[in-house]
Amino acid sequence: MFNLGYIDPGSLYTVSTGLAAIVGVMLSALAVVAVFFRRIWDLVRRHWVTVAVVLGVAVVGGAVALLGGRHGGRSAMATNASTKRMIVIGLDGLSPEIIEPMMAAGKLPNFRRLQQKGSYSRLGTTNPPESPVAWASFATGRNPGKHGVYDFIRRNPSSYLPDLSLTRLEGNRSLPVRRGKAFWQYGRETGVPMTILACPVTFPPDEINGKMLSGMGVPDLLGTQGMFSYYTTAPETVTGDTGGEVYVVPEANPLELELLGPQKQGLTGKIERLSTTFQVRVSADRTVATISLQGKELTLGVGEWSPWTEVQFKVGPMSRMNGILQFNLVALKPHLRLYASPICIDPRKPWFPISYPEGYGKELANDLGLFSTRGMPFDTWALNEGRVSEEAFREHAIGLYDERLKLMEHELKRFDRGVFFCYFEYPDIVQHMYWRFIDPKHPLYEADAPEQLKGMIEDCYRKMDHIVGVALDAARDGDALIVLSDHGFTTFRRAAHVDSWLRDNGYLILKGGVQAGGPLFQDVDWSKTRAYALGFGGIYINTRGREPEGIVAPDESREALKREIAEKLKGWLDPDNGAQMIHAVYLNQDIFKGPEAHLAPDLYIGFNTGYGASWQTALGASPRGLAENNLKKWSGTHLVDPSLVPGVLFCNRRVTVSDPTLYDFAPTILRFMGFNDKQLSTQDLDGRPLF
Repeated sequence: MFNLGYIDPGSLYTVSTGLAAIVGVMLSALAVVAVFFRRIWDLVRRHWVTVAVVLGVAVVGGAVALLGGRHGGRSAMATNASTKRMIVIGLDGLSPEIIEPMMAAGKLPNFRRLQQKGSYSRLGTTNPPESPVAWASFATGRNPGKHGVYDFIRRNPSSYLPDLSLTRLEGNRSLPVRRGKAFWQYGRETGVPMTILACPVTFPPDEINGKMLSGMGVPDLLGTQGMFSYYTTAPETVTGDTGGEVYVVPEANPLELELLGPQKQGLTGKIERLSTTFQVRVSADRTVATISLQGKELTLGVGEWSPWTEVQFKVGPMSRMNGILQFNLVALKPHLRLYASPICIDPRKPWFPISYPEGYGKELANDLGLFSTRGMPFDTWALNEGRVSEEAFREHAIGLYDERLKLMEHELKRFDRGVFFCYFEYPDIVQHMYWRFIDPKHPLYEADAPEQLKGMIEDCYRKMDHIVGVALDAARDGDALIVLSDHGFTTFRRAAHVDSWLRDNGYLILKGGVQAGGPLFQDVDWSKTRAYALGFGGIYINTRGREPEGIVAPDESREALKREIAEKLKGWLDPDNGAQMIHAVYLNQDIFKGPEAHLAPDLYIGFNTGYGASWQTALGASPRGLAENNLKKWSGTHLVDPSLVPGVLFCNRRVTVSDPTLYDFAPTILRFMGFNDKQLSTQDLDGRPLF
């Protein structure tokens, strides 16, 4: 199985191996600079009065220009928002289907208190209702055709291969993936302070008037979205069917193990994998193990997590890549099983920028302790594959929630004016992984499961209620407080193989004799294929002049083909039970409008409740059959038709828009910042102010 969460975005850390030559050049340059400054100093000594007058005039003139630019260029907007505060809390994935009955039962007192102060409503999400798409729309007030984020998976325009849409790395540089100006970028122009904590699709961080900690999109130190390591002395066949790197090692005490890091490419073009060694010693009674890593020792009992632990990788004589990770001792009897988390970028010495200003991440680590910097910090695939236990995953997830809550509380205390935003992915992950305990029709439902696991989702909503209480207590008279989720949630019982449906209906053709196509379209005959699926609902027409081997003319024949496929898909029935699998199929021109729309899928499927695109579809495979039971612990989803998974909106003010959507938040925040209707009308926004 190829795993969405662990597609390497192809980054190579380019490190020069010609150190002697570089040092020689640097020394020569320093010599030239020294001569230059010596001559300047001689000139200053001879004409010091003239120099002093010129510098004085320059300083005064610069100050006048700076003050004029700040106060004149920002007009009345900065004045209007100079003492106002807006607090926005993003709680990913809260569902009205859960929150409404819990409020009615009195289980969520702070949500109820916020509703009574202002208003509550369901919230329209994006199409597709995927987190990166939704939060990019929240931040910009624009649809995917304008901000360019359509799916977790994007295709490389020069090939048919998939790539992650969250991260773009070229050598040692991280590049923005979101188009369209976010509300915090307007804050930089108008002088309104911003505190933006972990908002998705903010890697690399934007330069803002305030502080930003990047969120979803920040890779691990390897350049992936999360590659764990797993060591075991148990006999096991290692395959590529994993979201991590699994090492079967012979019994020994101590064990000498290797922790693999990122790749490096020298000037000669040779690529190698950086690594470091560590040692594991097991106690005589096999109750604890001691890990020795780069001079640090960690002693763990079975099931225990280590604290965040530093690790360095040497990339050159004077260069180090700094990371942090955690270990979990899974088992010692009868065999050792040790999990090492994906290696996060160390916020104190980041290889890639993860905060703005650059030293903000270090400041937070000094104030609060080390924390996960990876944009998708919950290692769901380790749980899917049984590399960590249910209890270990639950404990780790709560620890990540506590980290974010501590960060929010810390920054709220320092928040004086402007706009504050903090994002929590905890409810999204908990519902993805624990829906199987609340849906009796799910293939993995356990009627006699431990109460702690059956109650994870309800406990999660209580934790979100606590967050709302913290925000309410921090709000001052006159503050605007908004709490929202980007989409809702539902069950994921059956996985649909969209490329297999295209194959069986004659749109995707495999090479001669092949009955089932492997991932990454490895068995597709592009000379005969008219359509293919990639990602979690997108279908592309193999268009001449756009795709590398396109055959469909980019004219009315392509439009006719799109309508034909859409109509047939509406009749796709589950082969096992005859249920309707598809709620709606959307043509790209109906949902994606803007300068980035040409990169979007030609069709997008809105699945019915209980269904979703398979993991094989996400990566271009066409297995036998058209659907199968979802036997992953990843059992909840929001990758269905957007009408089936609305989000929620709470506000301490009366919302005057009758059908609010995610597109309305950027205009609302701009209105708070001082933009009037005329100014908003010039920003090419797809929403309108909520109040």
